[in-house]
Amino acid sequence: MTVERESLLSKIRALLAKTMEAGCTEEEAMAALAKAQAMIAAYEVTDAELKLTKEEKAILRSEPPGTKDPHQIKWNLLHAVSKFCNCESWRERRRNGGGIVFVGLPADVQFATWLLDHLAAFVEAETVNFLMETEPSNEDRRSAIRGFVAGCTERISYRLEELCEQTAAAANSNAKALVVVKDQAVQAKLKELDIRIHLSCGGYVEHDPSSYHAGTAAGDRASFGRPVSGCNATLRLR
Repeated sequence: MTVERESLLSKIRALLAKTMEAGCTEEEAMAALAKAQAMIAAYEVTDAELKLTKEEKAILRSEPPGTKDPHQIKWNLLHAVSKFCNCESWRERRRNGGGIVFVGLPADVQFATWLLDHLAAFVEAETVNFLMETEPSNEDRRSAIRGFVAGCTERISYRLEELCEQTAAAANSNAKALVVVKDQAVQAKLKELDIRIHLSCGGYVEHDPSSYHAGTAAGDRASFGRPVSGCNATLRLR
């Protein structure tokens, strides 16, 4: 291995080591992760070179007790965010706090937590703007919120899943091998904790069609200042 290659790997490892657990702020950690992912993709760095082996352990991270999700925004986005970040996820039973749980490699779980929080904040802010512009009556407000949130979260989820498909199609052999390593680590963690994930399908909830379409349009406006990347991609959600 050349000196230049070893220097590159050292820089990437140092970036991946900048986590919140290591004392970095969330902004510092996410900026470091984004840069590391871009470098891995650009230089086709393998998991073996970075010593990302099958022995790397997945972690489990739960939301703090009492975390609220009144309009089910996070729940609606959860599947797409988890898929995009190479994680498994679920919502705990109410008697256990009812919060969302991610399991995956440390960097992926940190990214998924950040992405879900920021997308939820975007939808909440857009919902406020929508209500101020349309000024629905008190009787219609609940239906308007349901419709807007449904349209916005469905559109964002669809766009994230499109990015996943594009990433999978463009992935090189190194990236595909890394996904296998991640999947194995996640499944090992689930087996260790004796956790079995069951799919849950919610029933149809009636909502206002015009509010739904307004939410869909808002979902198209979602944008982020840093790259939104998964599976070593450097795609940006616009």
